[in-house]
Amino acid sequence: MKNFIILLLLGTLFIGCTHSSLKLNKKEELTFNYNSSQFLLSNSIVEHTSLNYKDLFVEQYKLENQEGRVLFYEEARTELNYEFNFSGLYTVLYIFDNAQEYEEIYRRNNLRLLQIKLKDNSSVNVLLQASDTQIISYVYGFSNDEFLQLAAKLAENPDEEVKQAKYQGITLNKSQKPVTNWNDKLVYFAPLITPARFMGGR
Repeated sequence: MKNFIILLLLGTLFIGCTHSSLKLNKKEELTFNYNSSQFLLSNSIVEHTSLNYKDLFVEQYKLENQEGRVLFYEEARTELNYEFNFSGLYTVLYIFDNAQEYEEIYRRNNLRLLQIKLKDNSSVNVLLQASDTQIISYVYGFSNDEFLQLAAKLAENPDEEVKQAKYQGITLNKSQKPVTNWNDKLVYFAPLITPARFMGGR
């Protein structure tokens, strides 16, 4: 009876939980998996850069799909003994040149669809996946139409809110550099990462 009650409680905890992942596979395809659905966001790498900040490693990819639409995908991963000092949201705001304003289009657990307002008053649409204190991944550069269509597909229940876009998100081209601003000052003096408050597997 005791074991049954424990299983019942564990089952209750996981009801309503969503599972999502943002991954770049060996075929150069950037896929976003959300519960039982998979979305192909891009299928060709235009450029790849690796950044090494000793205890933090960043992979930056410029990606293009068959229609020529460009997205930037970034994955930041800490060394095993370190973790991010802030939540996924505030970490990303720092990375986008210490952005101060954002609008949340859709949120479910650690998945967020955000419009981040940059210092030059332009805005960028960002899909953020931050389900681990040591790994953050995000992709940006969606048009408003594509971003809102993606949000609508993710909203599983009629009562889940998908907000209207407040800003006009910029789209990017193959000649542009990343909009994010990774630098030593950000990583070491913000500080963006900190020694892990507890040890555990990834």
